[in-house]
Amino acid sequence: MKKLLIGALTASLSLSVMAVDITVNNTGCGGGLTAQNCADLDAEIRSSLGDDLPEANIDDYAVGIANANNFAQNGTNSDYSDRFTYFTAKINGGLAVQGEVDDPGAADGIGIGGGLSFGLNLDLLPVDKIGPVDLSKMDLFVSFLSYNADQDNDDLTLEGEISSFSVMARYQIMEGKDIVPGYMLEWGGVFLHTGFRRSTMNIEAISTFDNEEVEVDGNTAEITDTTVSFEIDSTTMSIPVEVSTYLRAAWAFTFFGGAGFDFVTGSTDVDLTADGTANLTSGGTYTSDISASEDGSGDAEATNFRAFGGLQVNLPFTRVYVQATKGLGNDLIGVNAGLKVLW
Repeated sequence: MKKLLIGALTASLSLSVMAVDITVNNTGCGGGLTAQNCADLDAEIRSSLGDDLPEANIDDYAVGIANANNFAQNGTNSDYSDRFTYFTAKINGGLAVQGEVDDPGAADGIGIGGGLSFGLNLDLLPVDKIGPVDLSKMDLFVSFLSYNADQDNDDLTLEGEISSFSVMARYQIMEGKDIVPGYMLEWGGVFLHTGFRRSTMNIEAISTFDNEEVEVDGNTAEITDTTVSFEIDSTTMSIPVEVSTYLRAAWAFTFFGGAGFDFVTGSTDVDLTADGTANLTSGGTYTSDISASEDGSGDAEATNFRAFGGLQVNLPFTRVYVQATKGLGNDLIGVNAGLKVLW
């Protein structure tokens, strides 16, 4: 799971770095090079640093990351496809994107979710009911994730950590029905889910460009000692309310789905810096300064409606599942997958 999350972070932060404006300003041009030659070298250097991707306002990324950071938690904190007598435990990972999924360069933000989740059926308590609440129909889940995200990936270095914590409760508000005995066809009933979630992402991505050459019309310039750093500090908290149901068929397969609403608070701060130089390797005279210094911030959308659905493969005491979630009225989409055991 860690490799999956680190890979998603690498993709997310690489795109974020490259989608903002990095300035290349030549400070020396001559020795047979025309002004157009130097301007072409400037443009090619910007392109090699990622300026050929669509530009995006840095504040848009802050908002997009805040929204996706919360959205990635959907599906990882409760259970939508089983009832259990005593307990369940699962490990899962999730990814959410705001923006064009088929055009990563145009995405406004990517969020990471997942972790470990433990669920307990409250029928284990010494009382059967608390007021009108039948404890045999209620499950309590605790989920958490915390790890250091330090990673070197070629010329990209990640530093920081991501974490999440949630407490969720699930209550069966409508009894299921065994349509065809022996789990050949079983409707699981209707469940209500709610709770509290908190997730943080504090990451700095540092891209290094050293001795990288660009060539235009026979003129070759070398980028030296150049770094581009993009830092994200994102914290979101939410109260989800969900309704779900499932259908188990031929014992081995469970189809599940539902809808949810999130009340969300949280924000993201982002900072971009770049510093370096480029010089002509031979022939005329060309030097340039590479620079960037931008910062932005944005708040997550306060409310979010969504629908979700998934498929689970049932093995003895073990389940493998995948779930997709789509925001309603926005361009958020998420997916998560996991392995769980239950008794």
